[in-house]
Order: sequence, then C-alpha cells, then structure tokens
Amino acid sequence: MRQLLIVDDEPNMAWLFEQSFGREFQVAAARSGTEALAHLERAGADLIMLDLCMPGMDGMAVLKEVKRRWPAIPVVMMTAYATVKTAVEAIKAGAADYVLKPFDLDELRRVMTGALPPEPASVAPPRPAGMLGESPAMLEVFRKLARVAPTDACVLILGETGTGKELVARAIHAGSSRAARPFVAFNCAAVPENLLESELFGYEKGAFTDARARKPGRFELAAGGTLLLDEVGDMPLPLQAKLLRVLESRAVEPLGAIRPLPVDVRVLAATHRDLREMVRQGKFREDLYFRLAVVPVGLPPLRERPGDVAVLAAHFLRTLSEKHGKAFAGFSPGALAVLTGYGWPGNVRELRNLVEQVVVLWDGPVVELEHLPSLGVDAPGARLAPASLKVMKAGYEQQRIEEALLACGGNRTRAAQVLGISRRALQMKLKALEDAE
Repeated sequence: MRQLLIVDDEPNMAWLFEQSFGREFQVAAARSGTEALAHLERAGADLIMLDLCMPGMDGMAVLKEVKRRWPAIPVVMMTAYATVKTAVEAIKAGAADYVLKPFDLDELRRVMTGALPPEPASVAPPRPAGMLGESPAMLEVFRKLARVAPTDACVLILGETGTGKELVARAIHAGSSRAARPFVAFNCAAVPENLLESELFGYEKGAFTDARARKPGRFELAAGGTLLLDEVGDMPLPLQAKLLRVLESRAVEPLGAIRPLPVDVRVLAATHRDLREMVRQGKFREDLYFRLAVVPVGLPPLRERPGDVAVLAAHFLRTLSEKHGKAFAGFSPGALAVLTGYGWPGNVRELRNLVEQVVVLWDGPVVELEHLPSLGVDAPGARLAPASLKVMKAGYEQQRIEEALLACGGNRTRAAQVLGISRRALQMKLKALEDAE
C-alpha cells in the first residue's frame, strides 16, 4: 500500500485524509516541517500533502528541502490563502500540483492521482479462488500468496478459528506446479493421540493386532501434491520429532515397515495457536517451528477488517440463495450496519453460518433488520435492535462530521457552524470517535 504523508499543523487534517483515503493509502502525519523531514528520513513516502502556511518552517521551505533531498517524491501544496504568485512559486520549486482549502473531494482525488506515477500492475494482486476481501490486510495476504504459491516452500498459516486457513492452503496448492496432484488436509486436533502416527505415516499389514491390511498414511496419499497439517500446534511432542525427521529426510516410516518410504510432498501447516510462545514454554519444538515457518502467512480476524464484511456477506447471500432456491438480492442499510458493527468472534465462518440461517428461515428479496438472528441471544432481536440503532447513529454522525470537515478544509469552527453545533461540541464528538477506534 502506498504511503501518504500529511504535513499540516492542524491535527485533524490527517484524520480527515485517513477517513477519506485510508483504503487506498497508509496515512502518516507530521505537525511541522522538522517532523516531516524526520519522518521522510525514517520511513519515506509515496506522496506528500503539504500545507503552505505553518508556524516555524513554512511549506515553501519544506518543499525546497524535500525536492533537494528526495526529488522523486511528489508534493501537493495545500492552502486556504492561494494566489497566482504563490501557486507559480510552488510549481517552480518542484510541487506537482496545488489544491485549495476547503477541499472538493473529487478534485482532491484527481489532484492526488495525477501527482502519483502509475501504480505497477503487481500492486493489485490476483484474488485466489474462493477468497474475498478488499482490506489492506487481505490484499497483502493475496500478494504473499501470489509470490509463495509457485514455490515449494513450507508455509505456516496463522489465524484464529474461522478465518479461512484451509482456503489459503488450497489457494497455495492451486497456484503451484502440484495443482494437478492430490491436496490432503489432516486435522491434528481431530484424531486421538494414539492414532496420530498411523494416520500420518500409515502401517503395514500385521504391524499390530488389528492391522489386517496395509494402510497408506496421509503423506503417502498426498504423494506428488500438498499435505496440510491443520492445527499443528496440537501435535504431541513425540510425534513432532518424527515429523521433523520426515521433513528432513523426505521419507516416512510406516508402522511395521522394514525400510523408509520416500515421499514427494509439499507440507503446509496451520494453527490458531501462538507457536512462538509454545516454543518458549517447551510445548513445541523450535527446530520444527523454523522448518514449518519458512514463509509465515497471517490471516487477520474479521473484526480487524470490517470493510470486508459487506463484500463477504453479499457473496454468501448470493451463493446460498442459489443453493436454497431463494431470491435474496441484498441487505437493508440497517441490517448491513449491524453486520459491520458486530465483533465476529467466529470470524468468516460465523458470518457464513449466519447468512445461511437467514436464507433458510426467511424469504427475500432484501435482508432486513428483523431477519437477523440475535448473534448469541436466545430471543430473536433481543440484542441486535438496540445495538443496531447505536451503530447506525454513530455511523451517520461520523459521516456528516467527515463531510463537513472536508468541505471546510479541516477548519473546525466553520465545520461546527455547518453542522449547527458549537465548536466545543464538535471537539468532544471528534474525541469520542478517536477513542472508539
């Protein structure tokens, strides 16, 4: 994601850009020219929005220093006191463009887009089959998957229950040279400890009393393809040592076998546990951890990417309506507000189950607030109705405040007048919104 640096002594300006462009840029702020130069030395930037009138080192002085030291970084000047003379002076000094306060959002976006060089095609990663998301965190996951899938590296997939770890593993397999070969998923937590070894490595006929025929293990079943060891953090220590030997020797020893059996398998692992902490506690082998975590891929929980809720919910509603022969076409604003504001402890899996419940129990064409189950409360709607009003009110209020501040160039006094409240009341609402983030 591209880095946007806002240089303005008005503290609310960075918040304004974050709300308006936070899905397109990672926004950083500097309150003075000196702070801006220190940030550029430390972290750089892809675009700088620079206020002309600041105490101390003014915008023109900052512009000249930026162009001297980082000539490739585009700078757009911002001011409420523009004249033709200052505009010409800024362009001559190297500014890419000039924008006037109060901002027009469409004009501001046009200026910012025009100042940036074209984004390379690799910035928009391909979406793996079966995976959805527009949030910066998920786009970064997609980029990493596109890079790692064609290799044969071990990948450790980390994430809470319900975030889609097996989907990631299947996407890696589908993007690899092994895609035409088997994909085998094995849940280490779903098999009794005394059966884990035989399930993974197999056994020969007569290896024990009930071994009446040879049974191949998961490694052998995945030959030439990919084996996912799901919930690998639940694997007991003795078996961890045997798994490490398999990874290092590329051969398994079925119970009762005379000699090792070579296997050509790409191993992926997944867990909801903190394996680093388990290593520190002596519950997981450090050497196995580093063998599995050649490339770690972390999946963010749904509560940390609320912008993806609407995308996922719409997808589930469409596919599940087709599955159950229903005619749902979308969500009402109130229903969508509730879904977006909910914490989703069960992550994407919980969202899918909820949408399927709605599709099965109700008829379309629109999912309304009253169609939603209580998300954990026995009486339908007992918990959602009050919460939904709160979410809707807060969302609408935040939207109106953002629009007023944008229209007034970040000037809180003028924004408060537009909103019909006092400046102090506006400040209190802004603080409440910041505390809620």
